[in-house]
Formats: sequence, structure tokens, C-alpha cells
Amino acid sequence: MKVNIKIKELAKLLNIEATDIDEIKNQLKILYKEFSIKFEEEKVNITIDDINSIDENIYNNLVSLCDNGKFDKALEKSKKLLRTHPNSSELNRVLSQIYFEKKEMIDAENYSIEALKLNPRSVYGLLLMGNIQFQKNETQSALIYWNTALRHNPDDFISLSNIGGLLAKESNYEQAKVFFEEALRINPKFNNALHGLSLIYYYTDKHEEAFRNIIEALKNSKPDSEVYQNAENIAFAIAKELVKSNIAKIENEITELKISLEEKSGKQIIIELSDNIDTPAKLEVAEYHNRSEHKLIYKKKDFTVPHLMIHELYHLKLIIDARNSDKNILFTSNENNKNNFFKRYQNYKVGLIKKGIDKNQVDGLINSLFNGLNSQIFNAPIDLFIEDLIYKNHKTIRPVQFISLYNLISEGVKATTDKNIISMMPKDIISKSKILNLVNAMHFKDISGIDLVQKFKSNKSERIQAEKLYDEFLEYRKDKEPGEEYEIIKHWGEDMDVDDMFHLKPENANTSTLDEVIDGINKDPYGLNESEENYKIEKRKQFIDSHSGDDLNTAVVMYMISALEFFENKNKESIKTIAFEFGTLGIAGINPKKDNYEVPSVKKKMTGYETLAYYYVSWAIGIPEMLSELGMPFENEYELAKSTFKI
Repeated sequence: MKVNIKIKELAKLLNIEATDIDEIKNQLKILYKEFSIKFEEEKVNITIDDINSIDENIYNNLVSLCDNGKFDKALEKSKKLLRTHPNSSELNRVLSQIYFEKKEMIDAENYSIEALKLNPRSVYGLLLMGNIQFQKNETQSALIYWNTALRHNPDDFISLSNIGGLLAKESNYEQAKVFFEEALRINPKFNNALHGLSLIYYYTDKHEEAFRNIIEALKNSKPDSEVYQNAENIAFAIAKELVKSNIAKIENEITELKISLEEKSGKQIIIELSDNIDTPAKLEVAEYHNRSEHKLIYKKKDFTVPHLMIHELYHLKLIIDARNSDKNILFTSNENNKNNFFKRYQNYKVGLIKKGIDKNQVDGLINSLFNGLNSQIFNAPIDLFIEDLIYKNHKTIRPVQFISLYNLISEGVKATTDKNIISMMPKDIISKSKILNLVNAMHFKDISGIDLVQKFKSNKSERIQAEKLYDEFLEYRKDKEPGEEYEIIKHWGEDMDVDDMFHLKPENANTSTLDEVIDGINKDPYGLNESEENYKIEKRKQFIDSHSGDDLNTAVVMYMISALEFFENKNKESIKTIAFEFGTLGIAGINPKKDNYEVPSVKKKMTGYETLAYYYVSWAIGIPEMLSELGMPFENEYELAKSTFKI
């Protein structure tokens, strides 16, 4: 490599303090005694060999060690390599960087000078030397190196940002802003420049611009980096300032959404303060409470309540949108669901009682776990869509959303990692709750840059499942149709093996049927009076409950009663035809947990268990001599169904 450079410029780069030109030349001759050096008036020509001969794989390995914070190992390898490559500018620069990261500035500067001696035009070498000088509070010297780097590479966004940081430190905000913006023009995702620009906006009371840039800085920083940690702290300070200054705007957005939803639903939304609710904010849908108006209730004027209020209004928006497309669904559970849950945790219950805990307290705890997990299953996917909509549609709300979601997810971290809590809870419930919390943390990371995912201390299996659920949300989000949030609830329930804890019932059903009993609907959400048919169904259900044992599938029994009613007025030949239709369907296999099975003669879509029940009954009536060949273990269910059918 041939170097042609002004003598005095090279002297500055190599920290030669002499001012006399002859003295400078003498020192340069000593420094470059191993190389060819010639002076021409104000310039010097140097020929340097062996500058970039390190094996690429070895070099990449060194860089990887540094990136992963393994500086001692990188230092050992670099020094060993330097013995065979003493004239490598890049190797000397790597050694300088290692010492810089270890805060050993004397060694960092010595190796940096050696790197620049071997390649005075090394942009990274000049940049690093500038950083070293800045750490020593030699700001003017730092500027010389950064400006020199920019002269060799005008697109050196790191040096531009560093100069911006230096100017900002001296309160020269306008000039600093120019350098940060130029750095971001070259690299829009450079976290140092985003952080620096945010601080300038913050110091000049432009909080909205400050918040936007600090969030981008977080999104583009690693959680263990210094930039991330500084940005996280300042982000909350900026968010709080914005919430305080934008109270009127936030309240106005809530009011506008409220008015819009009143028009869409044709019902008034009453907002009231109350201490008689369990959560900071709560929505009561008019139809579910047999009222003519909706209610949005909040507990107190907490700092984050505006976010929770608009969140509840978006719950209503999703319901209205689904209703307008005739796709609204009710999430329900019944005593059968709860009994199954209690059976599943019978050993857990016995264990607590053996520890001396009162049986009623244990039952109350398990009941709370049932309700809590059901609530989480229902809300987790819907909340993703809601928070996504709030983030996209309400920039003014973003700062309070940022603080509120951070608090909510942090509570989820405590609930699933606190040793005192998890020691009292079934491990699989803690795991399922953690997975659902992880999904919300993943979305929060996407919109805020704050990484709370790692705080859950999840295992590999939990992370994989959470990622799978989140990916499904992202897929639905692309072109979401009204009511599709309920599809995700169904899918997640199946994926997490909790679909036996709840049922999803179309809201537009206006009569109670056997399906609804099985789906756990104990009362009509519209407040309709119980009909004679409902009474008969309830009596049948009570009869089944009193005559069934632990091994009996009550869902199959109820579906069999429906099948008996369906076949009651049909002749044996037509039932036989239908039996063969079910037989054809059964060839491909019938999954009890799947839906939407159909046969031509039964003009409706059926669940898996419903299909199996109709299949069995059709053969029991139409082809009884071949019933045993089906291999279905539903003899007891069929006998009980026939007995119940007579009621």
C-alpha cells in the first residue's frame, strides 16, 4: 500500500507533538523505519506491505467474539495473531477496540495510533481514535479524527452522529440536529443518532418528536446495549410529559370514539366513575345486561386510565363490527366445563388440603384459576388486535399506551415468575399464562422497542408456542375481517389444549337448543324468558348429570338425543341411507375436536363429537347388526340418551 499524505496532517493523526518540520520528519523516519519513506516538500510518501493479509474466517471469528462480549478471548487470539501479522492495520484496530471496550484507554490509544500509522486513511481507525479522544475529554482532538474520517468517507454516519453528540453536549442543539439528521439520512435506523435527536427534541420541549425518535432508537437497539438502557429511561420521562400536556387531546379522542360507537350501535354510552369494579376500567355491553345503553365504568383518575378506557371502547367497536356482519360470538362456559377443570386438578386440590388449607379456600382458588385462565384465553388475542388499532389510529394515545402496557405486562411477569406465586400454582397453568403473556410482550416489543420477553424466563417450548401464536395473529392482521378474532380464540384454545374450558356461541341464535346447552349457555344474554323447550332441555341435562359416571361423555349423550329427535319420524330405509353417508365420511376419520363436518341428508354443519353421535345413532337404528363393526365405545352413552329422550 502506498500512502501520500501531508506531513503535518500525518503528525496530528499519530499524536506527534513536535511543531518543527524537521523534528516531525525525524520522528516519522523512526516510526516508519521498516518501510520505504520519502519526503516531498509538504508531503510524505510511504510504502507499506502486508496490510490486509489476515485470513477472512479468522478475522470474522475475532469480530464475532467481540460482538458477543468475549473480549478476553478475542484479546488473546488477536495478540497471538499479531506476532505473525505485525503490519496489519485492521488487526491493530481490533486490538484498540477491545481495549476501548474494556475501558483501558492507554492501550486502546497506542494500538489505534499503530493502526493509523499503517493506514492513515482507515475510516474505522479514525473513528475509533476520535472516540478514544472523546472519552479522554479531548473534544477538539476527537473532532479532528471524525472530520478526517468524513473527508475520506462523507457517508460515515457514525462520525456524523458523534459530531452531533459532541455539539449537543455543548448545548449547540441546532448544529447538532443537522449532523444527527444527516446521519439518519444515510442510515435511518442508526440508534445513536435516533437517541441523540430525541434528546435534542426533549431539551427543546418538542416532546412528540422526541417520543417518536426515542421509540425508534429502542426498536433498533439490543437490550443489553448502553443506548437501549439510556433510551428506555428517557422514553418514560418523555411519555409522562406528553400525557400531562395532552390530557385534553386524549379526552377528546376518547369522546370522538364514543360518539362514533354510539352512532354505529344506536345506543348511548354512559361513562361513569365507580369504586365497585375489580379492574381500573370496565365495559358493560347493553344487550348483555338487558339495558338500553352501554356503560364504560372506570375506577379512578389513574395516570393510565385513559388508555384502559379507550381499550374498552375498542372492545365494543369489535363487537359492533362483528354484529354488523352477523359474526359476533359469545364466549361462554358452564358447570360441565368447570367440573372437568376441577377433575383435572383433583390431585392439586388434594395436595393443598394435605398442607392444611381449608377445602372451601382450595375450591375458591381453583375456581379463580378457572375464571382467570378463561379470561386470559378470551382477552389475549382480542387485546392484540385492540392495541394494534390504538397504536395505528391514535398517535396522541401512544405515550399513555406505552406506559400502561409496560405496567400490565410487568404485572404478567411478576405473576408468572414470582417464586411465592408459582409455588402455589399448578405448573401447567403458570406455563399457559406465561405463553399468553409472552404473546402480548412480543407485540409490545414490536410497537415500542421495549423487550420484556426475556423477563418471563420462559423455556424453549413456551417461547416456540408463543411465537407460533403471535405469527398467527400477524397473519390475520394483514386482512382481518369482522369477527375473525373469535377464530383465533378457537385456534389458540385448541393449540394450548384448553378448548374444553369454554364454548363459542353465535350471538344471533334466538332459541335455546341442545347445542347451546353443550356450549354452556345457561341463560339468554338478551334477557329472553325461559321457554318450555328450554325447560325440557334443562330437565334432560339434570337427568344426565345425575345418571352419568366419570367415564361417560355427556356431550355425546346430548348430541345423541338430538340425533334421536332427528331420526324420530324417519323410516328405517332412509335412516339406513343416512347411516351409509356417515360411514363414507368416517372412512377419512372424524376428529372430535374439529368442526364443520357435513353429510348431504343432515342439512347443517356439525362438530366432531356431534358427527360421531349422529354416526353411532344412525347405525344403531338403521343397521344395528353392523353397529359393533364401527368400534365406537359409546354403548353407555346411547343407553342413557335413549332413557333421557323419553323425558
